[in-house]
This record gives sequence, C-alpha cells and structure tokens, in this order.
Amino acid sequence: MILINTRPVWNLGRNSWNRELRRNLNPGITLLSAPTQEISLYGERKIDTLLMKRQIQFLLSCEVKKKIILFTSPTSVEAFFKILKKRSSFPGCYDGLRNKKELVEKTQSFFYLKRNKITFGAIGEGTARRFCELLTGPSSKREYLKRDKLKILYVEREATGQRWVEEFTEKIRSSFVAVMEGKENSVSLVRSIKVHSSRVLSFRIYKRKNLIDSAASLTLANKISLITKASLSSAGRTQPVGILVSSTSTITRVRCLIERLNESERLIVISHHDKILSQVKKIHGRISCIRVKSLNPANISEEIDNLL
Repeated sequence: MILINTRPVWNLGRNSWNRELRRNLNPGITLLSAPTQEISLYGERKIDTLLMKRQIQFLLSCEVKKKIILFTSPTSVEAFFKILKKRSSFPGCYDGLRNKKELVEKTQSFFYLKRNKITFGAIGEGTARRFCELLTGPSSKREYLKRDKLKILYVEREATGQRWVEEFTEKIRSSFVAVMEGKENSVSLVRSIKVHSSRVLSFRIYKRKNLIDSAASLTLANKISLITKASLSSAGRTQPVGILVSSTSTITRVRCLIERLNESERLIVISHHDKILSQVKKIHGRISCIRVKSLNPANISEEIDNLL
C-alpha cells in the first residue's frame, strides 16, 4: 500500500508526526509526505513587541478571576507553546533556564499554580492530547487528567466548535474566553461564544501557506502511478493508495489529486472526522473512505493493518 500524508507541517523543525507515523506503520507500506500547507507563527516579528507581551501577560494573569484558554486544533496548541518558549512573554519567569527539561518543569509549575484561575479547553480529544503531550510529555492524557492538576474541557466525539459551545455554555457564561486559532480561521466560533458571553477574545497566533496546487497534484499522481506499476502483484493488481486528510480545507487542495487517483488507482481516503469524509463523498460517491478514531499514528496504523 502507498499512504500519502497531507497533514500541514511547521516551517521550521522536523516533521515529527510523520516520523512517528512511519515508526508505527507496517514496513511494507510506502509512506509519502505531501503536506498541503506550511505553518508559521502569525506576526512572528511582533511577538516580542510591547502589545503582544501585554496580551500574553494578561491572558496568564489573575486580573480576571476565571479564564478559559480554548485551543481549536493541535496546531493552535503547538503555536501557543512556541510563543511561551520565547522567554520575553514571561518576565523573570524563565530566566536562567539551562535546558528543555527545565522549561517543561517551569511551564508545568506555572499552570499548576494557576489551576483555579485558568481552565483549558480543546475542541476535540486529539487537541487535548496534544496539549498534554507538550505540557507533560508522551504520557496518557487520561492518566494525566486523573491527577487533577488541570481542567480540560473537550468534546470526545465528532468534535466541532458549535458542539463545544453547546456542551460548555454554562462555563462560557461565567468566564473570559481566549480562543487560540489561525489567521485564516472562520469567525463563526467566536461569534457562537459571544452569544453567551461578551468576554471573548480571538488570538490568531499562526498562519498557513499553501504548498499544493493543481500542477503539484498532477506531479504527485504521476509519481504514484509509476510506483504502483513498478510493484504490480503476481495477480496483476495494483497497490491500494491511501490519502490521509486531516481537515476540510485540505480537501479543496487535494481535490485534483483525489479525482486523478480515483480514475486509475484503488483509492482510499482516510480521516478522523465524518464531516471530512462526507465532503470527500461529494467529489465522487463511490470513493472508499475509512474513519479512524483519531489522528494518533498508532490508531491510523492499526486501522490500516486491519484493512490489509
């Protein structure tokens, strides 16, 4: 099988998620990394400005009795922690740090001390898991929550912004809500929160740059065709081709690729959300789709093993 990973990547650093997926996958599976977008901090040059410092300090201060810091995606969590690593956001708090371990310990201690003032929210379980991974390491999210150190409000199944608002309406009414999101995100979530509370602020902390267009899709489709022709089974059947899609916005960018592969290959679209797969079905009703429990590489690998 050929598996195409279309998840966005950060502009700097290694694609650690893709590497983890490779470690979990069956060695016989060919993994192709074809990120649809590149992510970077939004207004990175402005992060150290006085205005940004004041916004971050207010967000983490005790001036407002109750706050919810709401993460809209794993990417928003990653962007948040990248900003925290810039020591200027915490005057004196991170001075003299010697290594990454001390940074993690300081962050854990900081949020533990403010646990009665700050509640964390995550639209879905994958986002909540990513937050705990960056805060505590790769330990189980549920195991960490049992320690009662932090409060995380998240929707377990079929998570959407609207469902999060509906489930935690009472919490919203009594809190200041800070929404961590991308520059290109819709304003619908913030508007939904404002129905229940006027104390809401959007922090657009990252942006996306498109990497795949029609020409790139065509090149990738041709590459896949060459791979499948070179590895025909003894029965003369081509390998199945899986495309991992992590967001509805990705569908628009890989539509050309999906249409091309659906004509000539045994195509399977893999995603963690029914909304994404329903959008894929609108391209062609007969496209095979598989819904995985989450975007955890171990879950994806398990589902693919079951398929094969």
